[in-house]
Amino acid sequence: MPKVLQRNAVIVFGLACLFYWLFMFAKHDPALLDVIPFGEDPYDAIGSFGVIVGILVALLSLFRAFRPYREAPSGKRQVYLIRSQEAVVLVVFITLGSDALSMGRHPSMWIGSKSQNMLIALLGGMALVTAAVQLAIRTSQSATEPTAKDWKAATVATVFAILVLVAYPEQLIHGTATHLLTVVAGAIVLFAPMRPLLNALVPYASDERRTEEIPARNRSLTAWQRWVMVALVGAIIGACAFLGEIGEGSGARPVNRLALLASVFIGLGLTGLLIAYTFLREPLGLGSQ
Repeated sequence: MPKVLQRNAVIVFGLACLFYWLFMFAKHDPALLDVIPFGEDPYDAIGSFGVIVGILVALLSLFRAFRPYREAPSGKRQVYLIRSQEAVVLVVFITLGSDALSMGRHPSMWIGSKSQNMLIALLGGMALVTAAVQLAIRTSQSATEPTAKDWKAATVATVFAILVLVAYPEQLIHGTATHLLTVVAGAIVLFAPMRPLLNALVPYASDERRTEEIPARNRSLTAWQRWVMVALVGAIIGACAFLGEIGEGSGARPVNRLALLASVFIGLGLTGLLIAYTFLREPLGLGSQ
């Protein structure tokens, strides 16, 4: 891969790690704990899935950038690499956008608080860093073969996601079933716009002359095996989140309560990652590369 794409892969991984730190700091810092309106779903779900998928896609970007190739990487492989880097940037921007919307819906929680300036500085600083990374990625696209950009689908999907967050009935989190649906809604709001946005930001023709599909005999995994692997990774992530949740709690809990809690975390982790794979598989080339 070109050196500039390898450099960007390292930068994007650093962005994903910084995003993870910001997310965890905002949720656990005593000064911010009670003033962040995005600590509840669906905003918290967007941040949680964004952090997880951001790290995974950043690792994918590193792998694609530094893996040894038998021959010079094709233009399509470079497109998929740039898209994986753009995906991390989009995860951060969409999460910050949902945070801003939640702050707009609940101004009394943070305006005038002692932590107001720190909150603005953290989110504003993260936005500036992400914008700088985006600029670095955009300058590397000369290595690809861009085609006409279709922003119609990307604009419609983005506006729809914004409207959902603006009008979402937050009281749904007070019911168990509707709370779970709210978490799923957060994942859809995060990942659904990313597919058309990636296709618009890093376009590439899909005609037969340039598809460059890898023969089935050379693929390490079949399509259904990829879905199973994604589900398994999601379940493992959910299990780890469950262990982290009970580790933060105090006192013993009934076994049946723990079993229910574990099933919820594992189910949501599995569902969230499958939703991400559904929308990102095609633009990131995860079904053929």
